[in-house]
Amino acid sequence: MIKIADALYALSELLNGIARRIAAFCFLGMLSVMMLQVVARYIFASPPFWTEELARWLMVWGGLLGASCAFHTHADPAMVHPPAQVIWRQKVQAVARFVGSWVFFAPVLYFALPYVERQIGRTSEGLEVSTAWMASALPVAVGLILLHGLAGLGALISPNVLARETSYAEEFESNMKE
Repeated sequence: MIKIADALYALSELLNGIARRIAAFCFLGMLSVMMLQVVARYIFASPPFWTEELARWLMVWGGLLGASCAFHTHADPAMVHPPAQVIWRQKVQAVARFVGSWVFFAPVLYFALPYVERQIGRTSEGLEVSTAWMASALPVAVGLILLHGLAGLGALISPNVLARETSYAEEFESNMKE
């Protein structure tokens, strides 16, 4: 069981790293597109029609992937962050994060998939691509959050997962004190 918990947490860490890079790329792309729009509007008086829509799509993808990264590293808003040195509280928090994320996000995922299906036949006006590409950001981010919550349960049985989760909690504590 410990090997399964470690493998699941390693998968969670890998996907979090990929999501973090994609989110950063999305925000950098959004900034670039908005700069292009401003320059085109105020210098050339002719902004491209597709820039606002592309910037919105990049913002949605970057924000949702960033939210999943924040959940993974305990940087998300929480009512209580237990002290990192109190191990039993860290384990209780792992269970609470799992239950809370699954109670809230499992229904969201359930209804997000039909939403994406409905978007397949629609085309965006500016980019002329299926709006399912933007709508798919929601189930991807929610799926990542659910995986991170499940992987965090490994803290109950795996010393490696507990150490990593504790290091995220300590990092959060030090950031809050600054």
